[in-house]
Amino acid sequence: MRFAIGDATVDVIVDDDDFGLPLSEFLPGYDRGLIEAHRDVLEPVFIDLARDIAKHAIQSFVIRAGGRTLLIDACIGEHKDIPEIPAWHRRCGSGFLDRLRASGVDPGDIDLVFCTHLHVDHVGWNTRQDNGRWAPTFPNARYLFGRRELADWMTQHDAGRAPPIHARALEQSVIPIVEAGRVDLVDDGHELGPGLRLVPLPGHTSGQMGLRIDYAQHRAIFCGDAVHNPVQIFQPDLSTSSCTDPQLARETRVKILAEAADSGRLVIPAHFRGARCAHIRPDGGGFAPVFDTVPR
Repeated sequence: MRFAIGDATVDVIVDDDDFGLPLSEFLPGYDRGLIEAHRDVLEPVFIDLARDIAKHAIQSFVIRAGGRTLLIDACIGEHKDIPEIPAWHRRCGSGFLDRLRASGVDPGDIDLVFCTHLHVDHVGWNTRQDNGRWAPTFPNARYLFGRRELADWMTQHDAGRAPPIHARALEQSVIPIVEAGRVDLVDDGHELGPGLRLVPLPGHTSGQMGLRIDYAQHRAIFCGDAVHNPVQIFQPDLSTSSCTDPQLARETRVKILAEAADSGRLVIPAHFRGARCAHIRPDGGGFAPVFDTVPR
């Protein structure tokens, strides 16, 4: 899938297009009546209510703007030890890099890799196996990690407090990039170019950031896991069971949705299936998604 935001071209490179999680466990406290009222919007692309499943994509966004090529979030990868999720454990033949090349981008063409946060499903393709070691998949890229995000995870890792699934992700997909000298640590407000700025989106993790695009009347935000599923647009106070600070995640999400509804900003979460992104409209005292075929 390809779309434009002003002069920027965006390609969606999918790594897993049907990753299901138990709805009642992943989004605890969801309002069933609210979901029933909007079931025609949410089902079958985003939920399977009868089976209690929330459906997600794991995907990267490749942005070509200002003569540079940026990859946002590095998905699952291959040959990674992820026994908690059997479908991802030591997998191979995923076709991800082939789909990247089909979009007209070779791994060597990537100038910047920006990980919104350092969870296992956002860092996997940072590295690939090369003679028994983890080497950068994108050999000419600088990798952008949030300074606070990396510091927090490394503190947990070194103290033995990081959950095993994320500790291994750090060891396989993050620390090798740091050791290779390919990382630029970035702070909130960091500018990637004209109209491209990193913004703080804390709550899901302590240091999650997003990419905000402002090109005259063309506005968008790549918001990582601040919004996981469109259920959270209808019920913005609903945080996931994987959020580090659920209350802060709620506050961050409401700010994103309110600003998008007011400004017309396109919201591009990491895990939306279908249209992959949405405009936001006010809906009574809340919000509703508008899934455009072609983002305006």
